[in-house]
Amino acid sequence: MKYEIEKWVWTESDFEKMGWHDAPIWGLRLTVNLEFDIDYILKWNDPDIEGMPFTFWIAPSTLVFETPTELSFELLNTFEETWLEIEDIEQTREGKKKRWTIATGQGDISFIASSFKQIIRQAPSLRFSQSVPYDERGGVSFEMTPGEMVNIEPKPEIVQRRIRELELYEIAKKRAAIKKELKLLQETRGEDQIHPKEFLKSKNDLKLRLNSYNKDLFGSQFEGW
Repeated sequence: MKYEIEKWVWTESDFEKMGWHDAPIWGLRLTVNLEFDIDYILKWNDPDIEGMPFTFWIAPSTLVFETPTELSFELLNTFEETWLEIEDIEQTREGKKKRWTIATGQGDISFIASSFKQIIRQAPSLRFSQSVPYDERGGVSFEMTPGEMVNIEPKPEIVQRRIRELELYEIAKKRAAIKKELKLLQETRGEDQIHPKEFLKSKNDLKLRLNSYNKDLFGSQFEGW
């Protein structure tokens, strides 16, 4: 599976079609510019089977606001979260100035800046949660080089982890399908559309398969899906 990325560097002209909802902030740096290391969600994928969670195409990215002024942090750190998570980024006009407000679950970051750019540092990857693991994203980084210019082969253990995640995801889909079959079977039984013996046999077969899938997914990120 591969996501065909539209562009590696996004600018203010792309603002209206961009969205940062639920993007985690891994790091923040203030130099001449205001820089954020984020995991940018390029696409939310509808569940393959009804009732399953969304999946995501995500890429580690550097978000840069150039020469900010009037910088204000109104954040409440409850220490319940390991990172800030963006809820939305708003742009408003104050005369000839542009004010940006980055809303997070812990409060707002507000400032004046003339423009921004966002650099996609790695090729997007399919994810089953809304962030990229620390070791896969290369730690915290404010690198400005677009991913198309970087050729870094993932470590073998990361490749194997990703293969295993995809295997478990397929099992999770099979389990979700079995749950739907069980629900439909119960409805059929309630409407007296199936003989009791046939109902019990089908129910037991489905539950055996369900238990097998539950064992396969035990302790994984898909256990509660």
